[in-house]
Amino acid sequence: MTAIYQFLILSIVIGGLVLMLKFVFGNDRRPVPDLDGTDFGLLSEVAVVPTEEAANVLVRKLKENGVRATRSRNLPYRVMVFPTDVANARLVLRDPT
Repeated sequence: MTAIYQFLILSIVIGGLVLMLKFVFGNDRRPVPDLDGTDFGLLSEVAVVPTEEAANVLVRKLKENGVRATRSRNLPYRVMVFPTDVANARLVLRDPT
């Protein structure tokens, strides 16, 4: 009978340790914060301008030509597009009209 009790106590202790380790060192799936504002994920930078108005003009020009674009919120203002649109965005921005 003592062997059964020893086995049960050992199982409870090991189970408790497993649960405690899972709680302490579990899978942390929270996103890493972007503290400096330079991580734009999948977007690629195609232009850097000094003013918000200039960035808005470039974004509007890209959108009028069918290129999905956005800009950053802080200085210097970066105009960004998805990687598949980089070549088209550069062609649109190079056009002087």
